[in-house]
Amino acid sequence: MILENFYLNTIIILLISYLVGSFPTAFIAGKIRGVNILRSGSGNVGGMNTISQVGKIAGVSVTIIDAGKGALVAFAAGKFSEHPFIPMLAVVAAVVGHNWMIYIRFRGGKGVATFLGGLLFLSPYSILFLYLLFIFIALILAKDTYLSTTLGFFFFSFFLWIREGSYWWAVFVLLITLAYAAKCYSLLKTYFTEDRRDVHPLLVKIFRPFFKGM
Repeated sequence: MILENFYLNTIIILLISYLVGSFPTAFIAGKIRGVNILRSGSGNVGGMNTISQVGKIAGVSVTIIDAGKGALVAFAAGKFSEHPFIPMLAVVAAVVGHNWMIYIRFRGGKGVATFLGGLLFLSPYSILFLYLLFIFIALILAKDTYLSTTLGFFFFSFFLWIREGSYWWAVFVLLITLAYAAKCYSLLKTYFTEDRRDVHPLLVKIFRPFFKGM
């Protein structure tokens, strides 16, 4: 432990995790290439926007580093706290940091890569269930990237509760779901007020038979 007091120790872990999550990888990658990622494309400070606005190599590198942030805080939190929920909570703090980065006036991404990096460290095989089952089915039904991800995360939380045998896992993913939904609120809202089915073109190509007419 960093400090003997559990609560102070946890606060320090979460603060550091937030700062790690806030590291603006996409913003820096854009600056190196002379691109302001905040004013380019979707304005999202994440891997997908970096791929489209800066380049594939930069985008893939950003995605890997963003995922690494989640894995790093989960690993470090496990070293400095004995409570099983603290590494999960550290990932949540990193996702919040990624979504609202203190270094660039609380702009940010959507936190998916950072969450997946943390999940890869904490429960590696669960990612297969998340994407091949929950989000896949949600995509077929909703035909919308943001709503499908939100629904996939939500139902996945209860699956993890059963799979891992602890309600802490459900709390963990539900908090991630809230952070993601809050970041995508305006996009989720328009799904129900406009005729929008905003599926990423790459997903449309992969699942083309399910998206006829789009």
